[in-house]
Amino acid sequence: MMTDIIGKVINLGFGALIVTKENIEELIDEMVKKGEIKKDEAKAQVNELLKRVSSSKQEIESKIEKIVENALHKLDIPTRKELQQMQKKLEEIIKRLESREDQTE
Repeated sequence: MMTDIIGKVINLGFGALIVTKENIEELIDEMVKKGEIKKDEAKAQVNELLKRVSSSKQEIESKIEKIVENALHKLDIPTRKELQQMQKKLEEIIKRLESREDQTE
């Protein structure tokens, strides 16, 4: 029964990214009205679904991040982290050059 509910929620493809607590509560209320689930089970079902949807969101977001990062590398475009590392190295080099200039004066 729980897998049926999850299936209905996630059946929207990337629906897990936009599912809200209200969406889940509406789905559960509808199932209670149809007699597919008992009213006293509804709150527990909502909480369980929220946990699973949250987990699914995190997995999807992580996979999307990896896909984007791979695409950037294939296009030879540096990531934000790589740019920050390069900026830090550049700042260190500038400091060294400035200290050498100060020593020669």
